[in-house]
Amino acid sequence: MAALIASTCSRPLRRVLSTPWIRCCSSNVPTSSNMMDRSEIVATAPLFKAGQNIEKANHAIAAGTTGRVFAVIVAATNQFKVTGGDTIVTGRLMCKPGDEIVFHKVLLAATKDFTVLGTPLLSHKLVRVSGTVIENHMGARKIDFRFKKTKRYARKTSFRDALSVIRIHDIILYPNIDK
Repeated sequence: MAALIASTCSRPLRRVLSTPWIRCCSSNVPTSSNMMDRSEIVATAPLFKAGQNIEKANHAIAAGTTGRVFAVIVAATNQFKVTGGDTIVTGRLMCKPGDEIVFHKVLLAATKDFTVLGTPLLSHKLVRVSGTVIENHMGARKIDFRFKKTKRYARKTSFRDALSVIRIHDIILYPNIDK
């Protein structure tokens, strides 16, 4: 399967908890009276069937009822959580202002009802994140000062990063998640 899907509804998936909290206590502070062996602490919500989640997600995408979609993308070695209409500032891309770009490195795409995780990236057949380069400019001046006392060594240099400003247009999910 190209992507893993996890439900984000109110019931948690069955997993062993790593902290010794007991859910039935009125407070979440661990005390000696509510401590248990870690092997006994398991969330009791029933497991979800992966096929049911994929079917619900595909139906929501096909019907257009997903709501606001966000994605985690990689742009110029940085990761950004973006939605439609966001503006991000990243390292300089080799694009001119006004150029349309499509981000191929998408790590995750999600809505309020489901999440699609890449292993490690999502296929271009599942999600499409597009944007436009608004401007290329130089960032603020940064100063690098090196000093060694008793050695009469002091060097001061400065530099400016080359940056690109990108507006994200839309994030499109395609309905065949299990393919």
